[in-house]
Amino acid sequence: MPRRSRLHIPQHHSRPGEEPDFSYLETSPAGAVPRPDVNARVRDIGNLSIDLVRVLDDNHVAVGQWNPHLEVQDLQIGLRHMLLTRIFDDRMQRAQRQGKTSFYMRCLGEEAVSVAQGMALRPKDMLFPAYRNQGLYVVRGRPLVDLMCQLLSNTRDMCKGRQLPVMYHWAEGRIFSISGNLTTQFPQAVGWAMAAAIKGEDDIAVSWIGEGSSAEADFHHAMLFASVYMAPVILNIVNNQWAISTFQGFAGGEQRSFAARGPGYGMAGIRVDGNDFLAVYAVTQWAAERARTGAGPTLIEHVTYRGAAHSTSDDPARYRPKDDYEKWPLGDPVLRLKNHLIKLGEWSEERHQALARELEVHVTESWKEAVQYGTLTDGPRLNRDLMFQDVFKEMPEHPPRPGRRGAPPPPPPPRPGPRPAGCAERASSCGRSREFDMAQMNMIQALNSAMDIMLARDPNVVMLGEDIGYFGGVFRVTDGLQRKYGEHRVLDTPIAEGAIVGAAIGMGVNGLRPVAEVQFADYIYPACDQIFSELARLRYRSAGDFWAPVTIRTPCGGGIRGGQTHSQSPEGIFTHVCGIKVVMPSTPYDAKGLLIASIEDDDPVVFFEPKRLYNGPFDGDANKPAVPWSTHAKGEVPDGYYTVPIGKAEIVRKGSAVTMVAYGTMIYVCEAAAKALGIDAEIIDVRSMVPLDTDTICTSVKKTGRCLIAHEATRFSGFGAEIPATIQEECFWALEAPIGRVAGWDTPYPHAFEWEYFPGPLRVAAALKAVMEAA
Repeated sequence: MPRRSRLHIPQHHSRPGEEPDFSYLETSPAGAVPRPDVNARVRDIGNLSIDLVRVLDDNHVAVGQWNPHLEVQDLQIGLRHMLLTRIFDDRMQRAQRQGKTSFYMRCLGEEAVSVAQGMALRPKDMLFPAYRNQGLYVVRGRPLVDLMCQLLSNTRDMCKGRQLPVMYHWAEGRIFSISGNLTTQFPQAVGWAMAAAIKGEDDIAVSWIGEGSSAEADFHHAMLFASVYMAPVILNIVNNQWAISTFQGFAGGEQRSFAARGPGYGMAGIRVDGNDFLAVYAVTQWAAERARTGAGPTLIEHVTYRGAAHSTSDDPARYRPKDDYEKWPLGDPVLRLKNHLIKLGEWSEERHQALARELEVHVTESWKEAVQYGTLTDGPRLNRDLMFQDVFKEMPEHPPRPGRRGAPPPPPPPRPGPRPAGCAERASSCGRSREFDMAQMNMIQALNSAMDIMLARDPNVVMLGEDIGYFGGVFRVTDGLQRKYGEHRVLDTPIAEGAIVGAAIGMGVNGLRPVAEVQFADYIYPACDQIFSELARLRYRSAGDFWAPVTIRTPCGGGIRGGQTHSQSPEGIFTHVCGIKVVMPSTPYDAKGLLIASIEDDDPVVFFEPKRLYNGPFDGDANKPAVPWSTHAKGEVPDGYYTVPIGKAEIVRKGSAVTMVAYGTMIYVCEAAAKALGIDAEIIDVRSMVPLDTDTICTSVKKTGRCLIAHEATRFSGFGAEIPATIQEECFWALEAPIGRVAGWDTPYPHAFEWEYFPGPLRVAAALKAVMEAA
């Protein structure tokens, strides 16, 4: 008789007060799993994701085909590194308990994962660690003092006090900045590896997450891109059985191994005994060779156990037996390697104790040196002005503005690029530059020309996005670029915005200048964690040691009757995030010059492209929506290379009666409204929202005494609210009337009522008239 379906809740086998029960753990005898050729097909090695690769047997003897046959000296070095990691770990735990640092996370029981893998990799391989990979720094030789100073947030903190303790990095040692956001670095590692393959290098990328983090979308993104592009990357899941208080069943480990997800994506997947130094070394060596020879990526599941609490903020006795680590069937990695060396006759208990005492002294001396540079409670302390550095490569005048307490001085103003005539009523567009041959282009052609020029000028420039290659983009903006520059420079990607941006970050870290397209601004939200938490903060959190010069292009606004999922203008959301520049052009000339400047910028740029302007300047008349864009005039644009400076607004129409501030499509609406009313309005095209040219805006408002701000996005909390706040601070005594705002309605963009939603000339004119009549 059929049973009713019911919700399954994973249940751990033992809880506090009970006997530890690891009967669920599936293992294989040591030496029983065969070692295939590194170029074996994924379909032929599926057993590796089910069985458990083990080398050390119960008698501490290395057996089987996976035995790496390491020299005794290498084994002793590995033991030394693991023991040092453990002693360092224990000392830092005690320091936190003593109030010297705010937080710590131990790696007790997981030392073999980091140490064995670190030793099996090459020094130039790029490592994207998680927060329990202390052994990687030990293997690559980073002084313990440096790690301790980061934990103490003192005057020698590599992160300048910006990162939570244990969020280390080491650019010189090729160890990436740790993020507190789970799994975000998985797709970044894949992007780094893709860049290495594009450049023809044989360095590989390696990244680590816990099994609980494999539930994140970024895990899927990384696996997908790694598989599709056969990226030279090793992706590690450290299955230590616990994600804080939820055991591995909540991440899907009850049903099948985590390694089995590899073959599901078309890549090799291997389960390895994570407490067996030799097995971890051998599997890593195999996967690295596979990646370097073009056979593709590997997903490694390290079956291990988190011997300590999740962090110093956690008490594992509340959810698992107290003595569970002592009962873990795969033992302790340090003891197992020690016993193996003793079995070989190359070690002894006496030598081990002597080594432990030596390393204790080393850790103690390192701690004494580290605290001389300050602790959480005792000086010397970091200079708090450091918080203003590294948000961008060069801090712009706004934000933060000069004059605020602690704000850095502004940089020198950028050199303006030449600007020819071509846009009606634009006061600053007088005269034609003699440096260029001029062409008539719409915005699509201008953007295409910018990317064409940059692909030709800089071999590190690459494009990636949905449908941008063979098809040329849904708006044809990238048409012809793949045919001209090849599939490795203009990459078609899966429909995965978070993966596109995550991979672009990794590419940027590896020296490329990626231009990522998100097909519609409405689709950018799945990528926001990568943009907000990673791309924007990378330079800041690593104190300038890492950055990613990524440009993200995305069409925004209405104009195609796309409804609520193809018409949004979310620029205000992005201006709130420190560390990214936000740009929106209104003319073909600006589109080309600003895009070239964005690609060349060492800071990340989100480049919004108003769809309504793609095929020619919008005439501002909402009463003629059926008029094809192709009937509108094109603008004059230089054929060659030029830039428009980011962070510099433009006065597109001089006037003395009122200042109108807008950007994108709304520039033309403001022009139409001012003309219809016959008002001598000065119209400012912001062009760049971050950094914002407050000088041009405030100078105009001080002259006119009145101001109206217009944008297509919703009114409430839109970027237009920031501009009057700034004007009020800087120009209050010059104002003759309240500042006006006109924007889209505070509703999603409706399909059937596009022109009723859009703030057209009639609404702008009414708002402008109100500003002019206000006392």
